[in-house]
Amino acid sequence: MLAFLVVAPWVGYQPAAAAPAIGFETPGVVDPIHTNGEPDIGIDSQGRVFVSGPTGTGTQRSTWLGSVDGGHSYRVISPGAPPSAIAGIVDPPGGGDTDINFDRSGKQYFADLYALTCLRTATTSDGGATVAQEIYPAGCSGGPGADRQWLAVYDPAPGTPNQSAYTGVRPLAYMEYNNLNNGAQWTKSLDGLTYVPAPLDPPNWAPFGADGYPQIDQVTGKVFQAAGSGTNLLLNIGTPSATGDLTFLDHPTATAPNGDQSKLIHIADNLKGSPDTLFSVLSIDSARNLQVAFAISSDTPSDRQVFVSAASPDTGWTKWTQPVQVSQAPANVNVFPWVKAGGPGRSDAVWYGTDTVADPSVNDNQAWNVFMSQLVFPVDANGHVTGAPPAVTMAKVSPHPNHYQSICLAGTGCILSQGNRNLADFFVVTIDHTGAAEVVYDDTSNGLAQPGFTPDNQQLVDHAGAGVVTVARQNSGPGLFGTNVSGASAAPVSGITDPAGDSLYPVIGGVYRPGFDLLGTHLTLSGSTLTVTQQVADLAHPATSMAAVPGAALLSYVTRWQLGNTLYYAAMQTSAAGAPTFYAGKTGSVDLCSVSACFPHVLTYPEPRFGGSQESGRVDCPTSPGPTNPCTMTITVNAADIGSPAQSSLLEEVGSYAFAQTLPSGSTTNAQAEADNVPLEVDGACCFNFTGSVSAKPGCSEADGSGAFTQADGRQGKFDFDDDACEGDGSKPHAHFQNADGRTFDATLIASAVYDASANQLVLTGTGLDSGQTVSYTLILVQAVGQPGSVQLILSDGVTMAGNVSGSLLELAGSS
Repeated sequence: MLAFLVVAPWVGYQPAAAAPAIGFETPGVVDPIHTNGEPDIGIDSQGRVFVSGPTGTGTQRSTWLGSVDGGHSYRVISPGAPPSAIAGIVDPPGGGDTDINFDRSGKQYFADLYALTCLRTATTSDGGATVAQEIYPAGCSGGPGADRQWLAVYDPAPGTPNQSAYTGVRPLAYMEYNNLNNGAQWTKSLDGLTYVPAPLDPPNWAPFGADGYPQIDQVTGKVFQAAGSGTNLLLNIGTPSATGDLTFLDHPTATAPNGDQSKLIHIADNLKGSPDTLFSVLSIDSARNLQVAFAISSDTPSDRQVFVSAASPDTGWTKWTQPVQVSQAPANVNVFPWVKAGGPGRSDAVWYGTDTVADPSVNDNQAWNVFMSQLVFPVDANGHVTGAPPAVTMAKVSPHPNHYQSICLAGTGCILSQGNRNLADFFVVTIDHTGAAEVVYDDTSNGLAQPGFTPDNQQLVDHAGAGVVTVARQNSGPGLFGTNVSGASAAPVSGITDPAGDSLYPVIGGVYRPGFDLLGTHLTLSGSTLTVTQQVADLAHPATSMAAVPGAALLSYVTRWQLGNTLYYAAMQTSAAGAPTFYAGKTGSVDLCSVSACFPHVLTYPEPRFGGSQESGRVDCPTSPGPTNPCTMTITVNAADIGSPAQSSLLEEVGSYAFAQTLPSGSTTNAQAEADNVPLEVDGACCFNFTGSVSAKPGCSEADGSGAFTQADGRQGKFDFDDDACEGDGSKPHAHFQNADGRTFDATLIASAVYDASANQLVLTGTGLDSGQTVSYTLILVQAVGQPGSVQLILSDGVTMAGNVSGSLLELAGSS
């Protein structure tokens, strides 16, 4: 037997050696049915993750989803009553640009653009279970039109120095949008629903900054917006009055009735091109430094680079550092920058970059990837940037190219140029409570297109590539609070577990439905057969499960993945009669159209009579099935039906889903997709990577440890674990944790154990009980020779127990 002593990073632990490289978990699929470009992401004060994005003005709907398990799977939020019980998304008004923001309580503010006409506003205080909505302007009438709206919320924490003149109710929400006649317009709201103009006078003037992503300072209440003017990047600042109305730097004067732009702050001048390549983005860090990210638009493709600059509140944000280029090879041509600031002087900037040097709007066999650069600006004793250049570390986020060929940058004009706008105009990075980056992006590498929409593959109106909305979370390297972050490895494993009790209808805040409750998925590849094994709380009573979702006529349990540039799936479907059908094949799409041409909007998983291949399988249920005594479904798939994967083939982003639906997925028509008559996800478990060479079960390995761990606050918790397979010491596999507050966790299943020798790390996953409630967990166990070990337990309900080990050493052993 070979024994290894190892250590890994955790929040609050500073290793003596160099910080580990920035890495990312297996990306997770946000929605296995709906696709869209331009995804947004936000994390509230309770750690809940939300994603939104437009499906296009042709559909007049947008997606808005909330996670029920810390960002691993999502459910549709509907602002208003869905058109039917089975439909997940409400119909118009909507379908265009979206934005989400939060106040300190976790109340969420949502805005949706409708056909360049008006804006839908909505709020939820319970994670999406209940939603209120309004329209601005009322009735979608009386205005010249609207475009690209953004939200900002003024809600300072108790004890925050108050330098604002505003004396009204907090939180105060601002919504800025582009009035199609005048330009940038700012509105304000006390409830996040009803907005009124701010400033009120003069009514026909537009402050500079339309389309730039804004920020708000919680000390002064000032709002900031940056945008390009020719080859210069300028900053506008709005200062609130006692009522929250804003006076901007370029406010009209007697000598400048259309606005005095000479008062604007110059961030950068005489650039190599316009800095407005969708979009100029501001973010404010915890020390109130502003940071801006922008990309250059130029006729010289190699000049299309991403830059970041910063300014301190000491100067009133008037003096900016020299812009530093954060995009480097292999990111040769770059678009769609975004930035998120964290601790003093720290930020993450992301963008799409291509491997060729060519005009991004021209097809040149480009392969695009998602890149991120982490910046650390030098700061003084107050945390304010000094003006010195930052340290920059670049990493690739996407595990494979997320897009091929051109990206049209002409907005709604792309339909005239027949340009590909499947990605729309931006994507977003944010951070969780540990400072780990969470990047939401579109993955169109699948090349999907509905048959008949692209005759002779000309793609003149419809463009191939379904925009699968994907989230990648940072799992290693420094976070934006100055400490190393950790998370699940992206190394291939054989399966995934999912906690019991999270299959609800309505899908957020509803009632438990055991017939949809996924508990675990396991894959094996042997020769020419892929076996998918899935545990579900109850597969014995399909009629009862369907009755719980009005309108449901079918139940489907789908496991999907990407192999190369193709999406595949294996599934079981049953009706109320309880006769299961097992099938597999290539994922399909239904394409819909909008003002920017057509693209795949809905993913389908065709049944045998609609293009899928019939497979064999079985369902085994105990006499009284339930979460602790589940049914087992086994699908035996002919590998030739799913791309003939070899033992070394990588199946990426494997996820499993339980759907209720009114009709077979493969029969979905364009009219039905337009009406959102598509499968409704009731439960999901996402995502992991798999290869056939991964052992079906943990092999002969030993992992033992017990003792105390020191939390970030200095207090101690205790732990004891043993993943026993070799030693024969009579100890059953178990894991028990108790933090300093007395909260306890006990593992009930160790589903996988992955030892990473290069990282000196062992990761266990499975299910367990957090103070009696079923959760899934990731347990990271590490120790280096001569150093104290560390443990980190990450639970699906957002709880983390972590610290340096004291009073004991961890022992990890590999196979002999």
